Amino acid sequence: MIEVYSVESELKTVETEMNKEMQFNSSKLDDLLKLPMNNLDRYMSPALVLSVSFMTGKINKTILSLATVFQYVFLAHHIHKLITDEDMSEHARQFPVLTGDFMFGQTLKKVCQEDIFPYASQFVKLIKTINEGILIRWRYKNKCIPFQGYNMILGKERASLTALAVKLSAKLSGIPQTHIDKLENFGYCIGMAWAASEEPDCASILQENLSKAEENLAQIRDYLPIKPLQELMEFLSAEIERNKRAGTGVLQ
Repeated sequence: MIEVYSVESELKTVETEMNKEMQFNSSKLDDLLKLPMNNLDRYMSPALVLSVSFMTGKINKTILSLATVFQYVFLAHHIHKLITDEDMSEHARQFPVLTGDFMFGQTLKKVCQEDIFPYASQFVKLIKTINEGILIRWRYKNKCIPFQGYNMILGKERASLTALAVKLSAKLSGIPQTHIDKLENFGYCIGMAWAASEEPDCASILQENLSKAEENLAQIRDYLPIKPLQELMEFLSAEIERNKRAGTGVLQ
């Protein structure tokens, strides 16, 4: 069940739109590639975009497209992570590569078709930043990743995406620039906490960033109706706990 109540119907709209756009010869992506996805994987990225915009009551077609684009970027990285050093057949290795690249292509195609085209260069920069995080992670292969290493990797792989999602949603929704920096920091902290929940030995990073996210909300609560973002934090915390109980998260 989706539990980001303020934007639940809009999340379903994004999901429906993506199912229409991601068809290969009438087959949905889920039919072709069995993705290990929990509720955070399915909803967190678009929910960030929609929740920020909902504070102003301006969830329009452009915002829905923006939410879809960020989910495409997340999915591309999520699919590419299926490629491992384990003994994989050529088909098993190439399929996630090609499908992930298709997701990146969908990202750029939709950016160019919609009113978010002025921000195309920021999406290119985002994809570059995510890939930098992947490369840093590979450099630590078979090594113990230090605390600062985790901060850098998670920041590039995930928090860069969530920070930009919040920033662009705020800009397109007409939120004053004086509040956008705090919202962007909130998005970064949410991404760090989310990513940390999937890593071993990152409990301190998780708690630190949840606290920072709450501090950022406290600083804007007198100027913006932050209830949608509070719901988002509750959703994140509840799903992290659910994944931990189900054994789908690795946080120890």
